[in-house]
Amino acid sequence: MIDFEFRRMARGDFAYCWAIYSEAMAPLSTGWNEQAQRRTIEQAFGEEGASIMVVEKSDAGWLHVSETRFDIHLGHLYLEADRRNQGLGTRFLHWMIERAQRKAKTFTLDVMTNNRARALYERLGFVPLGKPAGTSAGKIRMQHRAS
Repeated sequence: MIDFEFRRMARGDFAYCWAIYSEAMAPLSTGWNEQAQRRTIEQAFGEEGASIMVVEKSDAGWLHVSETRFDIHLGHLYLEADRRNQGLGTRFLHWMIERAQRKAKTFTLDVMTNNRARALYERLGFVPLGKPAGTSAGKIRMQHRAS
């Protein structure tokens, strides 16, 4: 059951996205550099593929997906604190996995090595590939194993 939809980010959404991101990621980062983190989110915010996830007509979080001819990459997925641990992220990832399989594309994502979400990704069939080029230490790229 898909109970979410997406809308394009609007100029006024940055504060919303930043609040969710910083609340989720600051505790995972050693030496949190707020300026550098804000630049990362500003870059994702301005790119094609950045969307707000909407559930029951209410914003629930945000994501950034890039897609090429052969690959789909989930660069960011952040849910509001009160939307976590309720299956929404799992349903979204199942939907993305099915989409990648239908299109015969690889599906990758990046995750902090100490992020609890990594266990979810592994349960769903993602395997570590290594450190993504151009990223900070403590982050790995994972790819979904094709069934």
